[in-house]
Amino acid sequence: MTELTVYHLSGLWGLKSVSPFCLKVDAFLRMTGTPHASVTAATPFGGPKRKAPWIEHDGRTLGDSSFIIAYLIDRFGIDPDVGLSADQRGRAVAIQRLVEENLYWAMVFDRWVRNENWPVLKQSVLGQIPSVVRTVIAPIARRGVKRQLQGHGLGLHSPEEIEAIARRDLEALAGMLGDRDWFFGDSPTLVDATVFSLLANIRYVAFASPMKAMIEGHGNLAHHTDRFRDRFYP
Repeated sequence: MTELTVYHLSGLWGLKSVSPFCLKVDAFLRMTGTPHASVTAATPFGGPKRKAPWIEHDGRTLGDSSFIIAYLIDRFGIDPDVGLSADQRGRAVAIQRLVEENLYWAMVFDRWVRNENWPVLKQSVLGQIPSVVRTVIAPIARRGVKRQLQGHGLGLHSPEEIEAIARRDLEALAGMLGDRDWFFGDSPTLVDATVFSLLANIRYVAFASPMKAMIEGHGNLAHHTDRFRDRFYP
């Protein structure tokens, strides 16, 4: 069997990666103790979907964090959700969709559209790219992200409306977590890694975001993020 190689975007501010999807895969690997080699990629374009993360294993190259994790669960027989009921698995998918298909785009808006964050992004997320090249491609990439936000729909809203959407999402997450340490029982599952990967990329980074105060306002979410970090990223 060939070694599992995982490609991810760079990390900063104590995070393995400034990409929530890369961080989710890394968190899954840590949760399950899966041996692998980790490679930092300057851009996501080397992956089969031209996005990060991606993996190479047994002659295969596979992209998309969810497909990667599904492959690893099947290939290695490692499933942190093995004890969940059908109802819990269904709710886990709903939480994943809330985080990755909606709340994620509010984070993207904060990073790429808010003018105060643009210099930070160019020096951090795009910091692995040579400066001469970065000067050329950074504004092109920014326009592309703005088009993606508009295509998703969230980018058609005002900053105040996006803030309201994010507030409802975080309130929903806080309500589902309640007073538990983890979303489903006494041990973390994949949904905990998914939530951590996004909230950590809001709380612990240098980008300005109204969501930072929202997360702190929900003590259970703030404690959940810290708890996951302390357990798997001591």
